[in-house]
Amino acid sequence: MFDALAVPPRLIARAFDDLHTLAEGVRRLSDREGDLSELVDAVRALPEIEDSLSQRIAELRTDVQALHEWLQPLHKELTDLDDTAENLEQALGGLRDLLKKVPGI
Repeated sequence: MFDALAVPPRLIARAFDDLHTLAEGVRRLSDREGDLSELVDAVRALPEIEDSLSQRIAELRTDVQALHEWLQPLHKELTDLDDTAENLEQALGGLRDLLKKVPGI
């Protein structure tokens, strides 16, 4: 009992200050628990979201490949059409030259 009386009052005040600081820290941590629980929920949902995104990317690749395959013949047809148009233009040029040589036209 006398040992407790021998402790200087300044040490007791300092201990209460330290205890108060610890209590404030615990209070701040418990106030932010909502933020932390939302973060934990988001981290837990991340693998499912990642799987969903991976699946959608794979589907997009399939769609792009199908579109590419569909466009290949169209590209060839347009190239052939362009060649035909150039040949027709040359033929019409020759026909114009022939028409100029025909008297009365």
